Amino acid sequence: MKRQHPIALLKYTSKNFWLLLIPLVRGLFALRFDFYSWLRGAYLDVLVLMVIMGLAYAVWRNVQYETTDEGINISKGLFIKERFFIPYKAMSSVSSKRPLWLRPLNAVEVTLETDSYAATNKTSEPDCKLTLSFAEYKRLFNNLPNEEAGAKLSYKAPKAKLLLFSVLFSSSLSGLIYFGTFLIQGGKLIDREIEERFFSAVNDVTEVARRLISGITPVTVGIIIVLAAGWLYSFTENYLRHMNFRVQRCGKSIFVRSGFFSKWKCHINSQYVNYADLRQNLLMKGCRVMSVHISCSGYGKKQNEIPVFVPVTMRKNVLGVMRMLLPEFQLKETTIYPHWNYIMRFIGPPMALIFGVMAAAFGLLFIIPDWYSVIFFAAIMGEILSVHLLSVKLAAFYTNSIGFEDNTLSVKYCRFFQFHHIIVPVDKISSVEIYQTVFQRMNQSCDFIVYTKGEGMKAHRVRGLNFKDTERFVHELGYGEGLA
Repeated sequence: MKRQHPIALLKYTSKNFWLLLIPLVRGLFALRFDFYSWLRGAYLDVLVLMVIMGLAYAVWRNVQYETTDEGINISKGLFIKERFFIPYKAMSSVSSKRPLWLRPLNAVEVTLETDSYAATNKTSEPDCKLTLSFAEYKRLFNNLPNEEAGAKLSYKAPKAKLLLFSVLFSSSLSGLIYFGTFLIQGGKLIDREIEERFFSAVNDVTEVARRLISGITPVTVGIIIVLAAGWLYSFTENYLRHMNFRVQRCGKSIFVRSGFFSKWKCHINSQYVNYADLRQNLLMKGCRVMSVHISCSGYGKKQNEIPVFVPVTMRKNVLGVMRMLLPEFQLKETTIYPHWNYIMRFIGPPMALIFGVMAAAFGLLFIIPDWYSVIFFAAIMGEILSVHLLSVKLAAFYTNSIGFEDNTLSVKYCRFFQFHHIIVPVDKISSVEIYQTVFQRMNQSCDFIVYTKGEGMKAHRVRGLNFKDTERFVHELGYGEGLA
């Protein structure tokens, strides 16, 4: 059996390894490479580093693998040995990542996924993750089932549509989380003087922006800059991640490639695709554009990844690409919609939020009138969000629906600010449920919930449907026996 690429040693070191290493290296430079003086002052830290590296080496030596014609054998464990075999035919997805810093070393990170997971792993962790040499990575991908004799169908996303996709699916919140993590960890590593200069530069930018935009307080400008920085970080990461996006299908094998600096590649077994998800936000719905995402164990599972199959494009183009690359998941018409008297279930909460923000703002102005500018800004932002949510929920009232045709279930619903159109074959459904609250029983409405198969069951909830229509629909679907 073989071992991983030696660079995998770094993967098994503690995250505190770098927090110890950087000050030690800086101290060695400060003493002008006087090794003995440096060692006398830092011998405990050096000893800790040696222990960390020793344990990492022991773990690395005890992770071994062997590729065969039928699958891959894995052996791992330092104190408790674990051996298992993953057949190629059981792999739902095999993904690889070649980060920019690993490419000169000819190392590739490979992740193997199935619809199940090991009892010793968390559900968020892959079934197996290895760091291989480029030659071993090619050997593994060449062994995967691939019908070379079949016709190869491919789709390459235009750069303009990738740019639009990155704009629409970038989040200020996620960007701020990444950026904040960088600052928190960076504060432990960089010198106090550099840290002070960084925050001084931020203050200078805030002051310049405040002068350019007269009448806005520094607090408001600071919030705008922070939100913009978070969104820009998320946008840049998404765009670079999905550049050169290409999907190719041959038989039951689907290959997805993307990336500019770092290179991603994923082999998907189409038999393990659970459902297709056509996603839109309110702006995309108005422009009649959408993106297609798929549910397949391992694809888009990692942090900061999106399981995109077709980036943003027009509806008619989506239909053509899906007909070519995902013939098992075709759009079907929906037949059951919410009744008009259920509308308050949709627009009631955002309307309450609109008046709640107004009441909170007036209350705070009465208590702390000196904070008028901050409260006014927060109230305006809150009202914009509330009105947008009202528009989204009103659109959800007209689009929430379900339908069944040719053994395929179509489900349209809205979650937060995003609209979903789920296409799932009947054999990929785990269970269905009709849910009613006390208030829903009064007007004979209900929620329809479908659970789809996969590594973990996923629930899709359609709100505000008529109870009798939904009950009849569930019987037609073949799941009526369990209903009361």
